[in-house]
Amino acid sequence: MGRYLVVLLCTLCFSGSLFAQELPLSHPDMKWEFLSHFSDEFDGATLDQKWTTDVRDWGTWAWESENTYVNNGSLAIRMRQKEKRSDIGKDVYFTSGIAQIDETITYGYFEARMKGSSKGQGTCPAFWLYSRSIPEVEEEGYVQYSEIDVIEIFQIPNKEQTLEMNLHTRIYEDGAFVWKRPGQGNTELCHNSWDAPWHPSDEYHTYGVMNRVDSIFWYVDGVQRGAKKNHYWHLPMRITVSMGLRTPYEKYIDGVRTIMPYPEETPEPGFPTEMYCDYVRVWEAQPQIIVDYEKYENDEFPINLPLVFQCYFDAGSGHEVIADSYNGIEAILLEKNAQGDIISEDKIENPAVIGQQGGNVTFSFDISSYDLTEDLPEGNYYEIIPKFTSSINEGTDIVLDKPLKGIKLVEEYVGIKEDVLSELSVFPNPASNRITVKGLPNQETELSLYNIFGGCVLTKTTVGEESKTLSIGSLNDGVYLLKVATSNVNKVIKITKGN
Repeated sequence: MGRYLVVLLCTLCFSGSLFAQELPLSHPDMKWEFLSHFSDEFDGATLDQKWTTDVRDWGTWAWESENTYVNNGSLAIRMRQKEKRSDIGKDVYFTSGIAQIDETITYGYFEARMKGSSKGQGTCPAFWLYSRSIPEVEEEGYVQYSEIDVIEIFQIPNKEQTLEMNLHTRIYEDGAFVWKRPGQGNTELCHNSWDAPWHPSDEYHTYGVMNRVDSIFWYVDGVQRGAKKNHYWHLPMRITVSMGLRTPYEKYIDGVRTIMPYPEETPEPGFPTEMYCDYVRVWEAQPQIIVDYEKYENDEFPINLPLVFQCYFDAGSGHEVIADSYNGIEAILLEKNAQGDIISEDKIENPAVIGQQGGNVTFSFDISSYDLTEDLPEGNYYEIIPKFTSSINEGTDIVLDKPLKGIKLVEEYVGIKEDVLSELSVFPNPASNRITVKGLPNQETELSLYNIFGGCVLTKTTVGEESKTLSIGSLNDGVYLLKVATSNVNKVIKITKGN
């Protein structure tokens, strides 16, 4: 296997020549490559030639290229009522528009800033990715179709503020091709929704999805609003912006979208109507390790307590951690001399991340037998080195660019017992709506809940309370890390939201 070494900057960094000031709203601290050939600011007089608007009609949707155009720096898609059309093999009473990039892509971060149509119900402004022209192969588990709906607005009748973020796939299973979709017994696999506190037509909002080899995450205005394991969404897909027809102008009848007859002589209020897309931006994550240096450099760690080290890793869009030079991701606590020679080292491995693209990891070093920093020979210091192997180029070692050193190991704090948080417990775990933290010490304590990207989603402070209940009902299902910290000791507990 070929060997490569990639040295990565783990502070704010960006590669790409166009729009270098722009980063995904939800992950500005990660390293990204901006893909200009999949992105558009819609600042030209006409739509860029990368987009196709002449797409065949399907289902209840009738597309006409004249309904898709650039207007004042935004992509505008119009839906209008017109005379009955029967030239496409069925009667249609409304036409709309679609814009699609012919070149396909699978993994990365996809973001659009959109404003819903003023008509609302009956229309469905959408930003999505889907595969086309994939052959049928009668092989168990074969995936013939992949669709990721980044956002569908006004999808649910009479719930205009419910935002849908769903998955669709068609696979060969038990001797036949079957659809797996929301509302057809595949809710856990395919369905996400979030009730917005605002109306999608009032102003622009940003909708994004991160498609990884292991998981899919949805974001609204930079906040995660959905997550699923990525079982089937690995096909090349086309980036699409469209406005489809919805209830009451079409309905599901026996599982099939069906156009509802509409009297030609009756003008429907609200038509024509337009949706707007301010931009479409696409990035690929670069292989990286992110560390909060301020938590470790020149900070003090008493040797009677574990040194807890946390970092975020990403193998790069479309790639995963492989078991090659390292057993998953590893962290090494070293003592070095002034010349950089290794005097001693303590290595911890985490093989559970093998096959994953990214996530948070926590390591706990027993430093009880280590020398205090002040007692080290002149010039000696402690350093932490996290590293893993990405599948890029059949094996690329990922390490920090900037050394993480200057860690101060100090004596026990007066009055602090090693077991001050030993009685700490959390129940229930897994949990659905709330968790209770018991065994809190009789001093000021901060409880912080972090998502898998290291973002803090909840913080509470207690003083002298033996237990504290935290509400997590509004959070998306997934894995979180609960950090319980006093002024000089902390403990991290893994929390699962949902089943």
